[in-house]
Amino acid sequence: MAKEDLTTVVNRALTDEKFRAQLLSDPDAALAGYTLSEEENRVLRSLPADAFDELAMDLENRQSKSGFMGLFSAMSGKDAAVDASKLLSLLSNKYGK
Repeated sequence: MAKEDLTTVVNRALTDEKFRAQLLSDPDAALAGYTLSEEENRVLRSLPADAFDELAMDLENRQSKSGFMGLFSAMSGKDAAVDASKLLSLLSNKYGK
């Protein structure tokens, strides 16, 4: 499911430096095997190099205010799609073109 893959990609980019470097330098290879919507692909491919550091700080700030970090807990079913939508919205608002 695309929304679950978006969460997986971002989670992985936040926690795996090699994957993050590959996503930024060779998004085709990094995103191979993931099912992403056109908008998700566009946003992920347009992220600047420091986006994940900024995103991690944004998420930490939001967590302290509203528990937003639940995005990156183990998710399943419809909750994953809802959280991925919030994540895509955050990425699109901050980095979307």
